[in-house]
Amino acid sequence: MLLHGAGRGSARAVRVLGRAGRREHTHAPTAQWANAPRTHRCGELHAAHVGERVVLGGWMRTPRKISKQLAFVPLQDASGVVQLKLGDAQDERALEALCDLPVESVVSVHGTVQPRAAGAQNADMPTGAIEVVVDAWQLLNAADASLPFYATQCHPDAPLPKETLRARYRYLDLRRAALGENIRRRSRVAHAARCFLHDRHFTEIETPVLLRSTPEGAREFLVPTRGAADAPPSFYALQQSPQQPKQLLMASGVCDAYFQFAKCFRDEDGRKDRQPEFTQLDLEMSFVRGAEHAPTGAWHIGGTEVRDTTEGLVRAMWAAAGRSVAELPSGAFPVYSYADVMQRYGSDKPDVRFGLAITDLAPAVAPGTPTHALDVLVCPHYALPHGTLKLSQKQIEQALVGKDGQRSRVEHFKADAEQVQALAERLWHKSRHVAQVRHAAPADAVPAPFASALATALASANVFAGASPLARLPRCDVFVAARPLPVDGGSTEMGDVRLRLGAALAAQYTDVVRATPEILWVTEFPLFTHADADKDEAAHGRWASTHHPFTAPAAEDVDRLVAALRGGRPPADVVASIRGQHYDLVLNGHEIAGGSVRIHDARLQEAVLRSVLELTPDETQRFAHLLHALRSGAPPHAGIALGFDRLMALLCDTSSIRDVMAFPKSTAGADPLFASPAALEEGDAARADAHLAPYRLQRRRI
Repeated sequence: MLLHGAGRGSARAVRVLGRAGRREHTHAPTAQWANAPRTHRCGELHAAHVGERVVLGGWMRTPRKISKQLAFVPLQDASGVVQLKLGDAQDERALEALCDLPVESVVSVHGTVQPRAAGAQNADMPTGAIEVVVDAWQLLNAADASLPFYATQCHPDAPLPKETLRARYRYLDLRRAALGENIRRRSRVAHAARCFLHDRHFTEIETPVLLRSTPEGAREFLVPTRGAADAPPSFYALQQSPQQPKQLLMASGVCDAYFQFAKCFRDEDGRKDRQPEFTQLDLEMSFVRGAEHAPTGAWHIGGTEVRDTTEGLVRAMWAAAGRSVAELPSGAFPVYSYADVMQRYGSDKPDVRFGLAITDLAPAVAPGTPTHALDVLVCPHYALPHGTLKLSQKQIEQALVGKDGQRSRVEHFKADAEQVQALAERLWHKSRHVAQVRHAAPADAVPAPFASALATALASANVFAGASPLARLPRCDVFVAARPLPVDGGSTEMGDVRLRLGAALAAQYTDVVRATPEILWVTEFPLFTHADADKDEAAHGRWASTHHPFTAPAAEDVDRLVAALRGGRPPADVVASIRGQHYDLVLNGHEIAGGSVRIHDARLQEAVLRSVLELTPDETQRFAHLLHALRSGAPPHAGIALGFDRLMALLCDTSSIRDVMAFPKSTAGADPLFASPAALEEGDAARADAHLAPYRLQRRRI
């Protein structure tokens, strides 16, 4: 082992290691295999260690050379950064050699902890009260003289290198303090979740990743298998979730409650909150309480055991992430129905940290049973100390353009909240959406109920979720849109506009969006849907399950569904009206968990598959194992899956789940680090054919 320092190592040894650090002999190995074990980690040293001898290892950051006899070098490992001091009795040549090493070289140092000089302490560093006086050091591995970028030099307030570059060299990007802390925080949160669940008698069980393709959800990744040359190709499907295996575990009785951190795969687009492979914290519980026909409170479905467990689990994970549990509700999390959030916020995962609630004026326009809702959103103007909080016409036009680049059908009117009748007249005569809803109502006279309802909407409008900190002005912007009933899908046009309006206002005045997190449950979703684009490929125009085919119907709707199933294919209006015992947990407008009470009756499950979802006999046969398990004695059971990546992104205050994954894919689903996906035997057709032959597959001839 070669060490540098006063009284250690010859001048020849200094020159050898110095040359290696500068890569003057690039053919020679620079890594050392014999080194002293570390006694401490860099970021864990503090004033209590003053006077102790320590051995540290880490990555060199940029040295700060004061003179030939004095230099300071930050040394970083996974725990943090400590300042090294070289000088005093240190050999001048050893000091020079260390400072000449390329930044990011890996070294081992021996030294003594001492307090920093008065005025030299750094309150922004956990180790800012001390430094390590080095008396010997050893180069373990020299970095290249020039790296693609230096993550340790990325200032928090400065622009980062391009994401494509950082993704290609992810191992360098992980040296960035914020990103590294995200990954370590993820580990702590996962550990806390395991402890919480083990303490409540959950059993951690791994389930298969390679399963059979089933028509139950989004697009799947297929894995070819080897077989006889004359047999047709056969495939596994990578699991989209452990849904069926965990239900089989409940039917088996091997445990009352199960969990696992499950790796899941879905062939989806790479939106900022999606990845082709992701992790979910999966739970299932047996002998859960069923839904009551006369429920109390806002939770009208079964699975209260899952709800209570999930709320406790979220609190434990919240604390493990270093967040204050006081940010969360002290009691049970608020509960909303799907119909309520779609009407008030236009989204099944509403962000309620700001106002801009939507009002349905259809009952005031067309009394009776309306076929359409008339969504009205009022955005008031407010006085600022030096101006007005309002949106410009350009910002409003931008808010009215959807993600597809098309302008929405939502109408915009400028108005004065104190001139209610004038606005009512204008909407009644000028709005095509009001005309669509009023049907045969007289076009000349504005009904008093409409003007009254509009006055209420204007008076109660608020950009803020709570009391307004600003003085409201009479002027306002009014947005109007009609939509068919019953509501379906994940959002309405007005709901999408609401989010864009809120973001534009928050860019002007940050207090528009409340800083404290808002977490809530959404329940009673439609059991079946035609409005899920992710499932269209499997559904082929048929009804699809809003959640999955195994979700139980609401207790109040079971009899109607069963009666409709007796006639074979149930009427569309009945299918559309059936609610499910499905629950989503929403945090700050993001779905972080979803689950349901399951169907545990085989006859009802098979009827749903055959008669509602209209699966073919072959498609239904793919669920034969589950149907037989239900006929073999399955207890009532329910579960939930928490999107672990998405939850961690929110806990780490980052907008992308890629920032909490060690090796994520790009937005397009590619991995620039490992250069995947890639063609087989690229450029060699014969070898590619030989590679595919055992799977009974052939390259496509073009």
